[in-house]
Amino acid sequence: MTSASFNQNPSRAKKEANERPLVITEHGEASYVLVRYSDFEANWRKSKSLLDALRDPSPDSDAEFEPERLDFDRRDVEL
Repeated sequence: MTSASFNQNPSRAKKEANERPLVITEHGEASYVLVRYSDFEANWRKSKSLLDALRDPSPDSDAEFEPERLDFDRRDVEL
């Protein structure tokens, strides 16, 4: 939403922000984001641990992280 549209119709902006974060632009560049206060509190206000920040947000995700195994047997080592 442009800054001019936001200024002309803030109630429309609030309705859109109820559905998802709303980016407000000025001269074609993103300048602000309008979000519900509950989303702000849940996602930006409190500090997160590294585990929380990297956790998959989808509750149905049971995927395990399985890194590729490294093989050092074929490396040449100079002593």
